[in-house]
Amino acid sequence: MRSSRHVQRIYGYHLPRQRPTLWALGYILMYFAAPFLGVLLVLDGVLYLIFKYVFHTCYGILCLF
Repeated sequence: MRSSRHVQRIYGYHLPRQRPTLWALGYILMYFAAPFLGVLLVLDGVLYLIFKYVFHTCYGILCLF
């Protein structure tokens, strides 16, 4: 069984170890963080409308002003 620290060689060339890149960060932001924040934004808007028009009460930071 080979160790994970073993340097991989193809045709005599040493290949660098796999590591996260800026592209990986971009994909994480695009496919995980952005949809998650979008769902939270929609949920916040729905809760605001429910509290304002159904319960006739204040919701969030807007109550302070």
